[in-house]
Amino acid sequence: IPPELAKEAAERFREAAEMGDVTRIKAVVEDCLSRSEAFGSIADRCIQMAEDFEFEGILKIADELEAG
Repeated sequence: IPPELAKEAAERFREAAEMGDVTRIKAVVEDCLSRSEAFGSIADRCIQMAEDFEFEGILKIADELEAG
């Protein structure tokens, strides 16, 4: 995943997870997938966590993306 996309995605995931916004998390996933196919493995995890309301898990993914 390109570093600038990872950083942007992390910020957007964090904002959406803190608000508990499942629709927004899915929108971020779709946007990131359209910009980088490498985002696929993370996308599946994020969508599953969003559907299960596991916002802490999404915050952990955001941390992973920021750490590189």
